[in-house]
Amino acid sequence: MIYKCLFFPSKKDLKRLAGLFAIWENFELKVKRSNKIMLHLVCIIDKCTLKLRAVRRDEGTYFQLRSFVNEHSCPLEEIHYCHRQASAVIIGEVVTPRLQQQDGRLMCPNDIITDMKAIYGIQIMYSKAHQALHYALSLTYGTHEETFQLLPSFGYILEQQNSGTITDLQCAENGVSNCFWVSRSLSSSIVHASSIDRRNTSCDSKMCQEMRLYDR
Repeated sequence: MIYKCLFFPSKKDLKRLAGLFAIWENFELKVKRSNKIMLHLVCIIDKCTLKLRAVRRDEGTYFQLRSFVNEHSCPLEEIHYCHRQASAVIIGEVVTPRLQQQDGRLMCPNDIITDMKAIYGIQIMYSKAHQALHYALSLTYGTHEETFQLLPSFGYILEQQNSGTITDLQCAENGVSNCFWVSRSLSSSIVHASSIDRRNTSCDSKMCQEMRLYDR
């Protein structure tokens, strides 16, 4: 995954991939030197031989890996309970392929906590697992803004595919959608819509708000 002379679009991409590599290989990195044109990372264990050094190419944003020693002189058996590379973004990328569980349900923060502990030996707080889940969902299904834009199309398809169905997207005074109505028969039910978050409602939950489906 990482090798000498490899190019990275930016310094941020380089640090992200190095963080993923450190988590997968169960070791931690620390910054030895960093500036606008260079990034030098080493193993967190003093005197370990592992190191990674990249420099920026000319005046652009690309960084090239000039030196990479992928050999440890420290004991890799050491457990890194609080991994410094285990940010919410990095964890989100790690768990994205497993968002859909084998039993069909969607992964929840507690699942992420369990997986990170069992697979990588890393302990994380619920709040970080929650942030990681949101990031993973945005990578898979798009951002909240993108899903909001899909609601009118979703309503149109429902009406076209289900005879007698009427949909109505209600918006607040500022133009933000906060309620999506679907009518069909005399029964009513409540389902959850993860595309409507607390920024557009008074609900405290970041995950979802109840969306009522009234059938005429």
